[in-house]
Amino acid sequence: MKTSSIRKSIVDRRTKGIPGTTAPFALEKIESQGWNVLSEDMPLPLMVLKQSNLNYNIELFGDYLQKNNLSLAPHGKTTMSPQIFEQQLQYGAWGITAATIDQLLVMRDYGVERIILANQLVGKSNICTVAQEINGDPDFEFFCFVDSSEQLDNIAENLANLKLLRPINLLIEVGAVGGRTGVRNKSQALDLVQKILEMPDLFKFTGIAAFEGAIPGLGKSAHPITEYSDLVLEIARQIPEHAYAELDEFILTGGGSAYFDIVIDRFKTLNLSVPVRIVLRSGCYVTNDHGAYFTAQEQARLDPNRHWTQKFRPALEIWSYVQSLPEPRLAFLTMGKRDIPFDAGLPTPFKRYRPNVGFLDVGECEVFSTNDQHAYVKYDDENDWRVGDMICSGISHPCTAFDKWRIIPVVDDDYNVIDAYRTYF
Repeated sequence: MKTSSIRKSIVDRRTKGIPGTTAPFALEKIESQGWNVLSEDMPLPLMVLKQSNLNYNIELFGDYLQKNNLSLAPHGKTTMSPQIFEQQLQYGAWGITAATIDQLLVMRDYGVERIILANQLVGKSNICTVAQEINGDPDFEFFCFVDSSEQLDNIAENLANLKLLRPINLLIEVGAVGGRTGVRNKSQALDLVQKILEMPDLFKFTGIAAFEGAIPGLGKSAHPITEYSDLVLEIARQIPEHAYAELDEFILTGGGSAYFDIVIDRFKTLNLSVPVRIVLRSGCYVTNDHGAYFTAQEQARLDPNRHWTQKFRPALEIWSYVQSLPEPRLAFLTMGKRDIPFDAGLPTPFKRYRPNVGFLDVGECEVFSTNDQHAYVKYDDENDWRVGDMICSGISHPCTAFDKWRIIPVVDDDYNVIDAYRTYF
């Protein structure tokens, strides 16, 4: 990848999280600033990424994939950080997944050569952009989801005045009734395969795509995932052999960061006349969290019917000050919706640090509401919270954490700033 330009890009005090007393500097020089979060060298709120936990998660999942003969195209929308993409690819990722064309362009501009668009390709500008990327780089491998003949027609119509040097690789997306996008049954899928085969200059059928994380009924039981996975397999097995006989491999892709082990157990049973590549698209594994994904991972580890027994480490933390204690057992922190995710649970305070004193017991506390720049906290006033105390909270849902920050400082276990990642949302 080509991330050197990111490291040489200039950072200044206009960027959230950068001290206002700092002269502009190249991002690659951030470690030489000598900043430490606990020394109050940087303004709060501040989201940081712990390097040791990030590395642990990347290596843990990489080893798991290798042992199970799986491929990974991590969903880039989670971090939208080319520096993290680079680490994932260096540790064996097969490609990177995008959800939108603007995300794809970020990936392309920093050197990603294989991209799955885990979404429908629709509309003139989007289609022309993909055609340009395909025609401009013979090494670029592009795949996208398709779930209707109307979508195929839309692509074909917008390519009418363009010469496409290579056909677009298509993955038929299988959805669930009441769920998100995707064909709903075997008949729709087989009709779509046939229509793809009728336009070989424009399209190439390359496999099946799924996403189990949006199936209705999840939470109480994982049973809907097994039913859904079996539907995907039934469709794959019914596809006529001539539709994929000339492929080097048949791609079967699914698996987020919560239920990938269930999907794998089912998908590994698919045997075709060509090799099957199972591609997971997990994105949130790379940082995990203290909320929704932590809970999902714990459920997997404690379920004797599931084979995932490892434990990811939460790599993202948000630090903020206690700024006001206007009523008994009510505190306000200097972070809000502009700084932290709130769509899948509010942050969980788990550390308290008092400058010039050290770490203190955080006590019983809960963030129960947020405004744009404030977090409301119920706390046990016996723990003597004070204005100026620094509260460290874990987040829930990395996908809506990274997008709040243009620069995310990377810290070691002593909270020394050793690097920083840029995001491109």
